[in-house]
Amino acid sequence: MVDALLQMGETKNSWVRRAVFTIGAVIPADQAARLKPLLKFWLVSGFGWRTDPREMAALAANLLSGGEVEVGRWLANVLFRPQADTPEGAPAAALDDFWYVDGLPKIVDALGTDGLSVLLPWLIEYERVHGNLTDTYDMTAWTRESVRAANPDHISGHRGVEQALIDAVRDLAAVAVARRPQEVTAALCSSGMALGRKLALFAVAKALEAPELNTEEVDALLATAGGLMWDADTRNDACRIEFGELARAVANRSPEALEPLEGFLAAGPRVELDELRERLNRDPEAEPETLDDRVADYVDRWKHRWLAAVGRQALRPGLREALDELDSRFGVIDNPLAPTSKITTWVGPTSPMSQDEMSVMSPNELVAHLESWHDGGDRFGPAPSHEGQGRELTGLLTTNPLALSGEGALLGRLRPTYVSAALRGWDGALRAGLNLNWGEVAAVIRDVLNHSDESEFPVEGRRDWDDEADYRHAKHVAVDLLESLVGAKVKPEVPEPYLTAYADLLIGPANDEAAWEEYIEGSKESGMDPLNLSINWRWPVRTRGLLKLLSHGKGAPWYERAREALERELQRDDPPAASAAAVGESLGRLLNVDPEWIDPRIPAIFGETELTRSQQVALTTAMAVHYYHPELYKVLSQSMLAAIALGDALEPGWSSSTSGPLERIGDWVIEGVIRGDFSIDDPVAASFFVNTSPDVRGRALGHVAWRFFHADSVDPEIRDRFAELWDTRFQHVRRSPADAQELSKFYWAVKCGKFPPAWWLPRLKEAVELEPHLARERYMIGKDLAMASESDPAGALDALRALIAARSDATMPALELTRNAVPLIIARAMAAGDERLKSEATAFMNALGEQGYVALEAEVHAVLEGRIGQTEVSDA
Repeated sequence: MVDALLQMGETKNSWVRRAVFTIGAVIPADQAARLKPLLKFWLVSGFGWRTDPREMAALAANLLSGGEVEVGRWLANVLFRPQADTPEGAPAAALDDFWYVDGLPKIVDALGTDGLSVLLPWLIEYERVHGNLTDTYDMTAWTRESVRAANPDHISGHRGVEQALIDAVRDLAAVAVARRPQEVTAALCSSGMALGRKLALFAVAKALEAPELNTEEVDALLATAGGLMWDADTRNDACRIEFGELARAVANRSPEALEPLEGFLAAGPRVELDELRERLNRDPEAEPETLDDRVADYVDRWKHRWLAAVGRQALRPGLREALDELDSRFGVIDNPLAPTSKITTWVGPTSPMSQDEMSVMSPNELVAHLESWHDGGDRFGPAPSHEGQGRELTGLLTTNPLALSGEGALLGRLRPTYVSAALRGWDGALRAGLNLNWGEVAAVIRDVLNHSDESEFPVEGRRDWDDEADYRHAKHVAVDLLESLVGAKVKPEVPEPYLTAYADLLIGPANDEAAWEEYIEGSKESGMDPLNLSINWRWPVRTRGLLKLLSHGKGAPWYERAREALERELQRDDPPAASAAAVGESLGRLLNVDPEWIDPRIPAIFGETELTRSQQVALTTAMAVHYYHPELYKVLSQSMLAAIALGDALEPGWSSSTSGPLERIGDWVIEGVIRGDFSIDDPVAASFFVNTSPDVRGRALGHVAWRFFHADSVDPEIRDRFAELWDTRFQHVRRSPADAQELSKFYWAVKCGKFPPAWWLPRLKEAVELEPHLARERYMIGKDLAMASESDPAGALDALRALIAARSDATMPALELTRNAVPLIIARAMAAGDERLKSEATAFMNALGEQGYVALEAEVHAVLEGRIGQTEVSDA
């Protein structure tokens, strides 16, 4: 089978590319490893827009767990390593954020004990790309105030990727540190991140909590804890929570090990007193005594927070008295290990029974408890509520979806809050690949959708969120679950009779006019883009479900009825345009399943001349979620022409996509041209390069070159066509200098490493001369220039001089050139055997020396004398 697949490298069929991942995820790992050349070949063009990201992660996990570590790590890096360079400077990986967070735990499990050595560099890379970690400052500690739990504000988008990486490194470190405490903590602390120190403190604390440790292991961990805790870098206030947790764990093992605490705190915050005085001196005319009081008050409050974090039980008598005195002055800190952003005057939902307690109950006992428990509503402070208990129920059913099985009709027995919780839990279990009790789930959904909105249960609790007042939210969750159940990619596969039952429910009872009215009214103030509206409101979620029903193909027994229901919904006047976004997202599936139905509707849905807002949303969503494909390009050509005419007024259907809608059109245009699917004279291509702004054109060109950078290899024909396209753009800018910004991302053509220096060196020089701002971009091409000087010292010197002439002295690119390129390029030009070139290089060196680069001559001579080689200069 693998031999047959390896013959398909040239195929552009997305089903074949998907099949490679589907098969590779389940065959023996030694056979799956043979697919690597095929996967590397496809890196340029993409793994196929139909490929399931879950299967991509599953293939990597299969390789790692099956002993093919080298290939498995390669694929894991391709999919999950945050990239060091992106056009917009944001962290990125091959997988979209949602699938990244979903797939990372599988990779962590497969890596096993070696996971930390892989994941820690990924986390460091993320923080560097995100800008939290640079050579001059470190803001990593504030991305996670408490290592133990993520801030709920940071669970989505790129921040979700960051938090998933932190969780993974944290858990891996907590396991590894028990075996190799010094090695693991040294790796974390030498990461250059304050976050790394926080993770080290947490990991040792977690390891010390394990009851099965022997005496030798405890002693090793205590010694490591001491080295961490009493280090001056730990006095960083960002480490307070983890320091407190570790101090408590140490005290439980060896109270005397905390003897250095008093001296540690006496040293005060990790900031010099003079600097502290300067920060606190808001009134320059204040008396010195007043300023000294401010400093003393600041230090006392710092000490108060740290003593409270360690806790009374862990403190020795003298420090307990100090904490009591500070409590009397500043007030008791009720929850000293909570992140400051969470210390508020209210408490979120809590439960009278934990998930663990629920898990040991029979279904009958659990339902009886949920039926009989009531919220008195007359307490103050943290109080259990139905909502809090519902969240525990959701968590239980996500991991054990059969926990309520056999209890029959739940509607009428359980209040809406618990019905919603059960439906959410089953949805979570389905996404986790667990089997449900398909018949009982169908019965509950049917009962919910057929029930009136009004609830027979009186609302209990003191706050609006303590209990659901009616069944509207339960109906929303029921439709959410139906949408998940009817997807063609659901694993485990839903048995056919039940799939038909779910389809019937989605077509029939889920059709609720009240859902339409709620969506139209509620979406006005939501601030969501159309695609996000489509997954967050009940009416468009049903529409998405109908589209998923069609993806099963014309042979499905419900197909005609589902298509008729969808047509009725699409005939509505939908100002928020969530339905347009849903159709745009599903375009590829519709073209595959029923081209006879969708083809004649393309003009109405996506527009041809003057696009309505709904048509703009459908088009831009389709382009944002689909990879380039020549058939899609043909289908949407007229719509793209009309979209280009709109310019910046073009409405994005998905605001979270990595590039704007016009740039996305440019991506498709450029990819079609360089793949040879059409020429630059194609109407859409011609319009894009004439009617969009130079900035948009430049970013589109740069984005494709950036994709070259991340490809292991590029077909020579594709590379050459891209080079020809760049040359046409250079010719245009020579004729129209006002459009010079189109060349502003040319540095990606240099960095990608797919073009020979003989091609890009003269073009880089000209690009800088035509568009001087290129020299101030965050490009970091010093090493590339230095390497090119080996084959073309004159060309490299010319390009370097152009870059330096256009530089801004304060920019990072100028510093990077100075560090990685200048000495070596000058030295090679002087040693090339060309007297004219040597004279030019010497004059350039002297000019830079006069501008303040006083060490340059010595560095150049060190290269010439062989005391510093290429690698040393380039990697300095």
